[in-house]
Parts: sequence; structure tokens; C-alpha cells
Amino acid sequence: MSAAHMDWDDERVREHVQDLERLLGRLDPAGALAVQALVELYGEALGRVVRLAADAGITSALTGDELIRHLLLLHGLHPETAEARVRRALGALDGFLGKHRTSVEFAGVSGGTARLTVATEGRAGPPRPVLEAVEQAVRAAAPELDRVEAGAPAPEPVLITLDQVRGRA
Repeated sequence: MSAAHMDWDDERVREHVQDLERLLGRLDPAGALAVQALVELYGEALGRVVRLAADAGITSALTGDELIRHLLLLHGLHPETAEARVRRALGALDGFLGKHRTSVEFAGVSGGTARLTVATEGRAGPPRPVLEAVEQAVRAAAPELDRVEAGAPAPEPVLITLDQVRGRA
């Protein structure tokens, strides 16, 4: 690998991954088997790197890099649970959510679905851009999840007294 490849920024990595996905889509069955064997070999090597990083106390350096994080997830080697990653991603949105007077309650992950309750002060439901930002953050943190359910809290019941009803008549 040339030194130029070692200096790729995250955008260049994303472009390269897209190019690679297009190329992989064109492979014949024998080529696909060879790629699968290569991926398994690299997965085993990456697993060893993760174990060494844990022993050296530098796991967060690996998981903080977008490309390495993607590969760890691809190989099922990410040391953090999806729940922990989602909680961290939602925490990173605190400032954004505060500006929109919105709160997010994370109910957890079950059956491949992240369940959230998103509430905005003074509104029946959160604005679409806020919901999209929350969903995007969750999907980026835990791309292995199948769905993100972001519902609004149930409205609080309103008590209307008989005196109020009679007073209107």
C-alpha cells in the first residue's frame, strides 16, 4: 500500500467504499468466493488487532476512526454494544436538541430496532428535521440495526370538570 493511501480523509474512504461496492456487484461466483475468503482473513486479522488494542488500552482510538469503526461493525468485532453507541450518539446531539427544545428518551434495542421517544416542548410532535437528525445519528452509530422507531410521547389526558362544561353553556 502506498503512503498516499494512508492519508485518506473520511470522505475519500467513503468514495472508495462506494467504488468497491460497485465493483463487487460485477463479480462472478468464483470471484465472489475469493473476496469472501479474503474478507474472512482480514476479519481474523482485525480481531487480533482489537484484542491487542484492548490489552494496550487503546480501543477507543480504534473505535474513534470512521473506517476502522465501519470494519469492526462489518466483522462483528466492535467492542461496544449497539445500545452504548446509540446512547453516545444521542448524547452528542444534546446541544442541537436543546436548541429545538426537544428531548429524546432511548428505550433500548430489541429485535434489531432502536426504540426512542422524541418530545418537543409546546408542540404535538418534533419537527421533521429534528427527527431526521436523530434517526441519522442512531443509524450512523449502529448501522447493523434494521429500524429506528422514533415516536412521540402519548399526550397527557386533559381533565375537564363539570363546572367547566356548565360554565360554557
